[in-house]
Amino acid sequence: MASQTHDIGAAADFSPGGLHRVEVGSRGLVILRRGEEFYALRDVCPHQGARLSAGQLSGTPLPCRPGEEITYGRVGEVLTCPWHGWEFDVRTGQALANPQARVRTYPVRRAGERLLIELS
Repeated sequence: MASQTHDIGAAADFSPGGLHRVEVGSRGLVILRRGEEFYALRDVCPHQGARLSAGQLSGTPLPCRPGEEITYGRVGEVLTCPWHGWEFDVRTGQALANPQARVRTYPVRRAGERLLIELS
């Protein structure tokens, strides 16, 4: 199947740190912005089908001693499923705790002020 380019909107419409659901053809996608980088993932958790766009963008807790304040690494790089807390790397779609699970990712590029996504 040939790759197709789709315009998904103006870059300014996607707020940093927000999760935005878009429909491209028959596919639901979650678009997120981290600084000036944009990521697109299929909007379905492989575990039980929850919409990832209803989840949270966060990081992973770093090791600490009992009683110490929890600090986070990879802030803004981890998408957490709203149903059962499965976590996915927004850059690769790989599940953090299950090497067998992955969410499909799609390349996003800017063309001026517009965002384009490649679907195959």
